[in-house]
Amino acid sequence: MFITTQNELMSLMPTARWDRPQQLFGYLEEEERVALEPLLGTALYQWLLTEYDRLRQEYVDITATTIRPTGKAKQDPRLAYADVTERLEQIQQGNYREPYTAAVEEEQEVGSTDLLTIQLIRICQQIEFYRMLSHKAGLLTVSFNEGGGMNMVSAEGYDPADEKRMERVVKDAFMSAGRATDTLLLFLEADAKGNRLFTEKWSEADAFYLHKDLLFQTARVLNEYLDIKGERWAYVQLVRDIRFCQNTYLKPRVGAGLIKAIVAYANKGEIEDGKLKIEDSSSSDTGAPSSIFNLQSSIYEELLSLLRTALAFFVESRRVELGPKGEKLARRDSMTDAQQAMAMACQYIEENLDALGDAAVGTPIYNSVRAREAQERRDRECACAAEARRRREACEQQHRKLFTGFPMTHRIPELKN
Repeated sequence: MFITTQNELMSLMPTARWDRPQQLFGYLEEEERVALEPLLGTALYQWLLTEYDRLRQEYVDITATTIRPTGKAKQDPRLAYADVTERLEQIQQGNYREPYTAAVEEEQEVGSTDLLTIQLIRICQQIEFYRMLSHKAGLLTVSFNEGGGMNMVSAEGYDPADEKRMERVVKDAFMSAGRATDTLLLFLEADAKGNRLFTEKWSEADAFYLHKDLLFQTARVLNEYLDIKGERWAYVQLVRDIRFCQNTYLKPRVGAGLIKAIVAYANKGEIEDGKLKIEDSSSSDTGAPSSIFNLQSSIYEELLSLLRTALAFFVESRRVELGPKGEKLARRDSMTDAQQAMAMACQYIEENLDALGDAAVGTPIYNSVRAREAQERRDRECACAAEARRRREACEQQHRKLFTGFPMTHRIPELKN
């Protein structure tokens, strides 16, 4: 769990009054398993749980005020794990002081690694808590008793929330969870491009920001062709559709080899002497040289744009929108647009087969074009042979007209012995 104390709970919702947050562990655990762990990946998730336990031992609670702006701890470890009853007694005796308000005599500097880890844990807390609240708000407002059945939960000093306010709380919690999810992906993506503290562990997750096997490697690239409002979470949700459409619609028509070359170019493959070097994992294991494909950058760039356009329309055809009556509607023109864009890409490949080089060899379009060219050569050879045969027959016919039935005006003298 990333939320285990009352202070952590109140830092996310100041009006919350759960003196024993353990009562929420079941709901929080469900959200961690369903939503948080897939985002982080098992490796990063388990590592963060271990770090959370370590950081709590060192910094008491993980809240927004755990770390000073100056980077120093500001908690009172002696009061961190005090039970509610013990705190009441301390207040009555005049010995209690609120955490995070009084300076600790021996403050310690917080390392940059711990600071980043705490920031990541804080985002995780927001995701699991707000998702839990948006999904379980109804369950939290009733009690289920053995003798009395279901009863409304109420407390002195509080007025019961009406249905409209309940709906507003659920909506706000859902929106907060969505923003926190996108913040988490942005945070991890920034780390992957900078410190790389969490990248190795996060790379095993489906939500990893970089998918090198796809034509749309990142949310930023996809947003140029498909409106996802720049949201990383929307990209994560579409990754499976992108992979399905790329493997189902593009690869059979374009060919696995050419798709691999285009993806490598999209990943900024190493260009040397007008050639694109594509690392092959199978060849690297055996020590064989990497595949080398002839490259003309402008042609690859244009083909990449055409294929991305087609792929975006294929993906959009699988998305649904809500109609005026709440029914799910798919964009009617998306598949037509996708087929048109795919035809344009195939036509471009045919026109630039030689420039694409070895990457296009063996692809369906290459085989189709070469088969058509071979058929055209055979047709030309047959036509030439037929023309030669016609000319020969015409000459023979003309020869027969000249000598057939011509009167003999002389005889060949007979030879005498």
